[in-house]
Amino acid sequence: MARKRKFQPKSFETMISGGEPSASIYASMLKSPAWKKLKPRAQILYLYMKMQYYGVKEKDKPERNPLYFVFNEGIWKKTYGLYTNNKSFYQDRDMLVKNGFIEIVETGKTTRTKNIYKFSDNWHDSS
Repeated sequence: MARKRKFQPKSFETMISGGEPSASIYASMLKSPAWKKLKPRAQILYLYMKMQYYGVKEKDKPERNPLYFVFNEGIWKKTYGLYTNNKSFYQDRDMLVKNGFIEIVETGKTTRTKNIYKFSDNWHDSS
């Protein structure tokens, strides 16, 4: 049996040759009514969340469940430079939750810990 070749991104898809996390999405999501309800900022936030999920090493993921991922203020503000104020981030995050793209597993607001999220497929049902 032949080995499956590793996917190689095209030159217009990346600046680095291999070893870079991907945040691809499928046509069914792009065409869905739930995706069309999102503001462009929320769509971009979703892509960064997906990149964060696939880019984190297994040892750095939350212990409870491998489907969980961390996306706290240090990541979205300092690492990615996405938002200049917290209000915009929380509006976009809440829009993703409302339309079924992510779920908030644990908020670290009161305990001063990292926010933990997971991706959801509830957007299938959203219309």
